[in-house]
Amino acid sequence: MENSTSRPASHRRPQTPAITVDTSAINNEQEPFPNVEDHSPTSPTFEDTNTLAVPTRTSRAQSWDSNKSHPTQSPTTPGSDPGDSLRKPSAAGDSNITGTTKNGNIDPLSPDPGEEQLFTVVNNPFAYSPGQLTKIINPKSLDAFVALGGLPGLEKGLCTDRAAGLSLDEATISDPISFEDAVAAGTDTVNPKKATLDVNAIAKEAGSQPDGSARNDSDGNFGDRKRVFGENLLPERKSKSFLELAWIALQDKVLILLSVAAVISLALGLYQTFGNKHHQGAKVEWVEGVAIVVAILIVVIVGAANDWQKERQFRKLNKKKEDRIVKVIRSGKPTNLSIHRVLVGDVMLLEAGDVIPVDGVYIDGHNVSCDESSATGESDLIKKVPAAAVMAGIREGNTNIKKLDPFLISGARILDGVGTFLVTAVGQNSSH
Repeated sequence: MENSTSRPASHRRPQTPAITVDTSAINNEQEPFPNVEDHSPTSPTFEDTNTLAVPTRTSRAQSWDSNKSHPTQSPTTPGSDPGDSLRKPSAAGDSNITGTTKNGNIDPLSPDPGEEQLFTVVNNPFAYSPGQLTKIINPKSLDAFVALGGLPGLEKGLCTDRAAGLSLDEATISDPISFEDAVAAGTDTVNPKKATLDVNAIAKEAGSQPDGSARNDSDGNFGDRKRVFGENLLPERKSKSFLELAWIALQDKVLILLSVAAVISLALGLYQTFGNKHHQGAKVEWVEGVAIVVAILIVVIVGAANDWQKERQFRKLNKKKEDRIVKVIRSGKPTNLSIHRVLVGDVMLLEAGDVIPVDGVYIDGHNVSCDESSATGESDLIKKVPAAAVMAGIREGNTNIKKLDPFLISGARILDGVGTFLVTAVGQNSSH
């Protein structure tokens, strides 16, 4: 130190600042963190610039254990009270997730513009209208599903049974069911034995029956059901008439050129025959033009007749292709049935490779996965969850309930698994 003091001021070595450690933060006899409000954690001020002071209030200091039970969570913002961050609930706790989307005061069963007629049915003995049932599928809506009472509500409102299906003795509904009674059924506890079906045994029994074994049922059965919800029939595509096909055939470029040549030839022939003083002999100048016109007509008529015959044949083939056999449960027994005779309220069996012909709600089964790319454009494989499990998740407040899908849409293909589902929409009311 003496050598350093004897040197000139310009060559003196800077003095090392003294380090002062404040031990108040670990002193058990003093109150922890004194004068918290007087210090700012972002910009502390010190009088002596040559000393290094350790701040007494840092985010790490709060994690030290002491006899005074210091807080263990650091504040999220500078200068904020750490107690506030412990008292305030998180963002996930603010929202009461019930498994459905929040629509505010919007009724999930309200009709869309232009579809009001589907929600009003005269003398409807069922609890639901066709329009209300379409709200759960198009688009898929858990809000509408819950508003209808879930699977128990659909079961009661459609006068069916998830295990036995429709009754073969049903003709008309003598005891109408109100909307409130059907929805109230959804609050009842589901009987697990009733909800569980031996799908493999039912499918095996249905496969042993001849095709169309239920086609001998009377057309008078299910009168109210057919009147309210309709049948599983799509309107036939309007075929082209013979004149339309003839006009299309006439659009060929070669025929257009021949038509122009025929008109010119016929006009000149008529002028030569009747416009001038004719010489002796037969008046045959117009024959050439008429011959061309006749040839054009023959080509058009033959082509149109051929196309019309092909359309009739394709129409018959399409009808035969669409009229396939499906497996449903009626009166507790599996039955092979034409898809055109499937009604709302039927319980249909699912197997790998089936193309779903109607809309519905998945009841029960094993590892059912669908390819809905033909209907929705989604290429991902969609795993279906039973409706009872979805409703249980909603009641328990499952946060991932939106990922559960109990809905089956027409046009989807079953790629894996077996199961049963309740039909909710057929024909023009379905999504396909």
